[in-house]
Amino acid sequence: MPSNQKLLTVENLDERVLRDLFDLKYVAVRVPEFYDATYSKSLADLLYQEIDDSAGSGIYESNIDSFWNVTKNAERQERYFNSTLPLQHRLRRLSAPHPSPIDLLRVTLDENWPGGSTFMSMTSRKMPFGITRLWRTGSEGLPHQDVLHREFDDPMTNAIVGQLGVNIYLDTAEEGGELETWDHVISDEEYSGISGQYPGSYGYPRDMLPDNSVLISPQPGDLVLVNTACVHAIRTITAGRRITLSGFVGNLGPDLPLRCWS
Repeated sequence: MPSNQKLLTVENLDERVLRDLFDLKYVAVRVPEFYDATYSKSLADLLYQEIDDSAGSGIYESNIDSFWNVTKNAERQERYFNSTLPLQHRLRRLSAPHPSPIDLLRVTLDENWPGGSTFMSMTSRKMPFGITRLWRTGSEGLPHQDVLHREFDDPMTNAIVGQLGVNIYLDTAEEGGELETWDHVISDEEYSGISGQYPGSYGYPRDMLPDNSVLISPQPGDLVLVNTACVHAIRTITAGRRITLSGFVGNLGPDLPLRCWS
């Protein structure tokens, strides 16, 4: 049963909105037309042509791996870290003469968070931010959480006190593909008892979740941020396809930079 009481829609991000989302006053924030819809569609057309369907996780297709997919494979991890700056350059080239949507997001976060924002670094190497994710007809994302310290044990990941998932929607499906999130957190303590059933916090059955959920149907150009401690999912695409620029934002405290990665 959809319920959007904990969805906040704003014209612009600011520090209070970010703090409220980290503090779970809201489970998701939507910024309509964060990026111009016409520019979004033009960039989507170029990315559709260039997408590398050999790098995705199997759920969606992507131009590079996500960090979750490379933690146990040294060769893929090396390729992942080597893609950081080429990814930014590529998005700038494809977006020109307009700004890259990911540059716009990083600057917006930097301007509105007391400690600013920067790329996440792991083993002294910057991590890519803003991977392309293409979801086709029939694809879906099962209910899950995204919690970095469950994926990789490191002093930096363990210092994160809040994590957001960010998506800039360049194109959206004709039917389906909505973002669904619940006002429901499975704690680390709870997860430790079920982690063997749900590697990477992925694939929780819906019958263990509340009946009410927040359902978001974005439009091209929209930015949506979700607190990834809350269980969330992508509903099945029944017609068309959707493409986003996606990543995560970690909070280490208001006086420290937000850390961005994908």
